[in-house]
Amino acid sequence: MKRLLSIVAVATLFVGCWGEQCKCADEQCKCADEQCQCTDKMCRTEVGAVVNVDGKEQYKITSTLPVEYADDMEWILRYDRSDVEELRERAKTEEKECDVLYFGSSSIRLWKTLAEDMVPLKVVNRGYGGAMLRDIHYNYPTVLADYKPCAFVFYCDNDLGGFGHDLHPTELFDLYRLLVERLKRDYPDKPIFILSIKFNENRAAKREEHRLFNAIMADYAAHTEGVTFVDVNTPILSADGSVDNGYFEDDKLHVNRKGYAVWASVLRPLLLEALGK
Repeated sequence: MKRLLSIVAVATLFVGCWGEQCKCADEQCKCADEQCQCTDKMCRTEVGAVVNVDGKEQYKITSTLPVEYADDMEWILRYDRSDVEELRERAKTEEKECDVLYFGSSSIRLWKTLAEDMVPLKVVNRGYGGAMLRDIHYNYPTVLADYKPCAFVFYCDNDLGGFGHDLHPTELFDLYRLLVERLKRDYPDKPIFILSIKFNENRAAKREEHRLFNAIMADYAAHTEGVTFVDVNTPILSADGSVDNGYFEDDKLHVNRKGYAVWASVLRPLLLEALGK
């Protein structure tokens, strides 16, 4: 029950409407009031929730949306703000039309050879360090800005990172599903590629949760038009299914150049086929 309560608090970020002035004008959730923040299906002015778990305040949401960073929220504040600011600045000058927009956490941001690996596709990298699905929903307008991609590639695993405020894999799946719905609404008919969570020694204790999430996402994608689940995990495992650190940086969390090369070998053909290149 305690776990359920904590998730109810998080869920209020994404469903419901608060404030008498918060009106949704149509199915696209356009707000009549400038102080209203619209997301996928709902709009609202102010969200407030405090939940106690084991006698300690677990989640506290006090911000008025729209916000860049929520107040007193550890899982919002933990990511590198400088990365988000960099994305905002780049959006002012960067070419907006591209074949593929990559976004998500540091495993995307650190893919330094992405453009080279995806030739002849024109790609844009909008990943930022420490990203969780929970704050990607906050930063959705900043991350995607007014880019005009033909397809999306997404990776994020920090909601199952072992930080003490992790979600359950099924809860994370709901946030992924919501992200897919937002992308489908805002970018109709653009294919979406979801990368599997990679097993790694740094987060070995989370392996079974990673396995469960990958299974859920694979099944979801198999039954959802326009969504492809890409298994970039299995190809970098040893024959016995254990983690092969030869594909990882010294932190045993992020893949190295060799690992990215494998990811590219799996992903690039799928993108070329989807985009008719």
